[in-house]
Amino acid sequence: MECRLPPGRVHPYRGGRACGRAVGGRVSSARAGGSLLAEWFWLARPFSLTAAAVPVLFGTTLALADGAFSWGPFLAMLVASLLIQAATNMFNEFYDEKRGLDTASSVGIAGSIVGGRMHARAVLLGALVCYVIAAVLGFYLVFVGGWTILVLGLLSALGGYVYSAGPRPLAYTPASEVAVFLFMGVLIVVIAYAVQNLDLSPRVFLAALPIGGPVAAILLANNIRDMESDRRGGRRTVPIVLGRGGAILVYRALLIEAYASVAVLILLGLVPPSAVLVVLSAPLLPRLWRGIAAARVPDLLDPVVKKTATLHASFGLLYCIGVLLGS
Repeated sequence: MECRLPPGRVHPYRGGRACGRAVGGRVSSARAGGSLLAEWFWLARPFSLTAAAVPVLFGTTLALADGAFSWGPFLAMLVASLLIQAATNMFNEFYDEKRGLDTASSVGIAGSIVGGRMHARAVLLGALVCYVIAAVLGFYLVFVGGWTILVLGLLSALGGYVYSAGPRPLAYTPASEVAVFLFMGVLIVVIAYAVQNLDLSPRVFLAALPIGGPVAAILLANNIRDMESDRRGGRRTVPIVLGRGGAILVYRALLIEAYASVAVLILLGLVPPSAVLVVLSAPLLPRLWRGIAAARVPDLLDPVVKKTATLHASFGLLYCIGVLLGS
């Protein structure tokens, strides 16, 4: 049964009776009595925040390997990246509900709006709060790193917004995985390096490429899970354009890209041989390889999305350790 706000009254936050269903990845009723900050926390989709943390850690690792590191820029960059990712997730929840894509039975969403626990304006406010704090941290990073950081930071913030907002959000198009690969796989790594060391070289861009495949695979697994609801909502994501079989092939190719590109980078001498440590995350691959094809309903595909995020985090941390060991 759909839960609605009391007639005649609209609250920014509603902590009343339980709404929604606590089934699989669907809207949960367990948080109905929580606080505004608690709802914002779940709207940020904590499991996905590693996608924003890993590129910062790797960019910082590259700078450290080159002899440049400072705690202040590192912490500011990490928190800002997490906040922009959280804001993007909130914007996604806000605009998907506004466009009628999210319902109380949707899988993989926080469900704060459709579950009746929070007004849509409070979700938008949460996203804006995250952006404001990230902007303050960004000013500090610009003070430290200069105009280069300002330009790169504005590109990152703009990318997070246009992904979910505007007349034609990138999230609704086949370009979404490409955008995530470039922004969260390459750009954030470059910014994290640049706030420590402005002496950017092509090596930094190339070394970031292995991070892009797994983070784009997280999004693609998400889009495969939501294929039918996205089709009803008029989205044109990769699974809808290429079909389920084509999307599965792209998903598997993105996973392979991570390991293959590390091998090429080692052969080219752009990362140390110890970067081969990433193979320790490979045991996660067979389950994802099979799971993305075997599961056909959203409830069963949602764990594949989360396990892909786990692979991305494991791969990224091992990549960082491998680069440091070889420095």
